[in-house]
Amino acid sequence: ANACIITSRYYLRGLMMEQVLSNRRQSAMQRTLRRHDVVAMAERRRRNLVKTPTFIGCRCSYDPSSDGGGEYKALIDLRASVQKAEALVTADADAAAGGGYVANGYICGVVNEDGKDNNDGNDSDGDSDGDSDDEFDYLLDEDLPDSQEVKEMEERRRAELEMQMLSREMALQHGYGTHRQLHPVRVLKAAGLGDRSKREPPRAVVLHLVDSESLGSASLDLYLEKLAASDAARGTVFVRSGGRSTMLMDAELARKAFPRLDADRDMPALVAIKDGVAVNVAPKLQGLMNGDRIDERSVRHWLERSGVIVDTAPAMDFLCHIRPEEEALMEYLATKKPQEAERYNCGLPSCAKLYAHEHVGIQTSTQSGMVVPEEAIVTDMGR
Repeated sequence: ANACIITSRYYLRGLMMEQVLSNRRQSAMQRTLRRHDVVAMAERRRRNLVKTPTFIGCRCSYDPSSDGGGEYKALIDLRASVQKAEALVTADADAAAGGGYVANGYICGVVNEDGKDNNDGNDSDGDSDGDSDDEFDYLLDEDLPDSQEVKEMEERRRAELEMQMLSREMALQHGYGTHRQLHPVRVLKAAGLGDRSKREPPRAVVLHLVDSESLGSASLDLYLEKLAASDAARGTVFVRSGGRSTMLMDAELARKAFPRLDADRDMPALVAIKDGVAVNVAPKLQGLMNGDRIDERSVRHWLERSGVIVDTAPAMDFLCHIRPEEEALMEYLATKKPQEAERYNCGLPSCAKLYAHEHVGIQTSTQSGMVVPEEAIVTDMGR
């Protein structure tokens, strides 16, 4: 009997282990499918997006009611002047290529002796040297073999490109690859400073505490926008906010993060943050200026020396700080609740019947409890 009991125990233990392993394999397969299901992933992320007039971002990183404010005046003026200068340079280059010149913002051509414009004299097809690619035309006429291997290779490549596009888009929605303005109350916490128990801080953050009247601040923001969009800094978060407002509205955290920075005399300032710790601070942009504007090479060297130039964004699984249970709660709240059927009020609180009915022998506020109502009896007696 004991041997049978021991055998049964081992048998049941084996069945339980098989069930546990089966559940683990099923969970791993579901995680893999969810990770590579681009459509479902994009749909889940779409529900968490917040839209403002200036950008679209995830609600775990941005507050649509306060973040993404407009640009300050110095930046607007400098951006307009830079765009105008670039347009003139482009026009000069186009005019020089066509043998013309620029006058009052318009490209004017030079007239030859035969009365033709130089801009019209360069309409050749580029094949005047006699070189021809006709010998390779047969390669364009041949179709690729319609094999299953080629189709599978195309599908794999297409899925890979879709995943790369989704990864880039998600990184942009969480602050990577762009330079954005945040509210003074939120910018320090968004940069990873303060309490780390709620969320993991970004690996590298460049924080610009702006002086809205400084041309140096405006030139620095233009350079940081260009640097953020480059492949060299895809893994760095670039944010800015009003310097004095940030130091005053979040004074406790500001004093703890960079105690030597003064709100009145040290603005504008550039702060390098690694793993939630301010590792370098440049008050009044010291060592980064060249006249009234910043020196781009000095800024790049300062950022590299601080170790905040990261070329790889975090994996998609670590970008969003919205937990799965929060997503499940949002999905539940978004679902339409089934409408309850209208309940017939018979006057008895303990009754759960939905259809019209009467309780014989029980008098309620809506029913007399009699099989034949008193009104019917009185009417019959009067006849």
